[in-house]
Amino acid sequence: MTKERPLVSIVTPTFNSEAYLGDLLELVDAQTYDKIEHVFVDGASTDGTVDLIRQYAENHLTKWVSEPDESNVEATTKGLYMATGDIVVVVPSDDLIFPWTIKTVVDHFRAHPDTDVVHGDSVALDMRTGSWHLRVHKRFTFGYLARTQCLVPAAMYIRRDALSGNEELDTSFPHACDYDWIMRITRDRKVANIKEFLAIFRKRPGAVNLREDAGEQIIRETALIRAQHIKTSGLAHWVMVRWDRIYGAFHRRLQLVRLVRLSRRAETLTNGLNANAPWRNFLGAYSTSSTSTWNLLRSCWPGRSKYYVDVWSREPADSLGAAARSRDSEAVS
Repeated sequence: MTKERPLVSIVTPTFNSEAYLGDLLELVDAQTYDKIEHVFVDGASTDGTVDLIRQYAENHLTKWVSEPDESNVEATTKGLYMATGDIVVVVPSDDLIFPWTIKTVVDHFRAHPDTDVVHGDSVALDMRTGSWHLRVHKRFTFGYLARTQCLVPAAMYIRRDALSGNEELDTSFPHACDYDWIMRITRDRKVANIKEFLAIFRKRPGAVNLREDAGEQIIRETALIRAQHIKTSGLAHWVMVRWDRIYGAFHRRLQLVRLVRLSRRAETLTNGLNANAPWRNFLGAYSTSSTSTWNLLRSCWPGRSKYYVDVWSREPADSLGAAARSRDSEAVS
């Protein structure tokens, strides 16, 4: 990335998203980096979604269209073709980004011009229960991705050259098209995992992939996609899948211990964490705590599938809108 101030395109497919889109627009407005193009592809909404987009477009660099489409898959593809930014990300209207997200990503691309894709950690917010699930990731390898399906599109930023030729999502995978797309983009590319929370994935009632019949379809589609990229039979694959599960479980728990310890340190430092500290922006805005570091380590024992961490805002009112207020959180493996 050679440009001093690259244009970042946010692609947002929408359909009857009035209840959620406003929160995302608020957070795009709150970004500490301002050279942003927002691309909206609306599927002919019948609520107030188009009015929100039209009002937003009056004072922001936007491209938008509202017309019938077959699915969110088609809308996302259309938006990727419309995007003109040097860096591109897909953030559905249900999801959120943090105020520091775009600047963090741009700074990394500028410091590492050979990087094709930047991916960070994320938070899953269950709108039904109010629980936060912290998702921390190991250093990227394509094999691990192919065996675990572990990246979040809203936390994945793609350089223009890496996106070129990969704008189309496969409509034959209606539930796992994002996984197929991520696999195609990251194969033979340099991908950097940065230790910062970049996105919030909101699990809302009624979402397609949260319906009762979606689980089996996701598993089936994922298996087909995986088989296109790696060998999915034989002893070596069997061993690697189980190693990934064990390694992933330990890594997530140890990273969470690290996060909790840094959070406690941030409480005592006058000037906060240094510029290169992991999760610096997140810990500047939020505080985390577990029952004890020992309890987190104990959760690595076989048979222990969950661990618990509290997350709350350091300020009386956070910047994530009413849908993402501070609360107790559960981070799951």
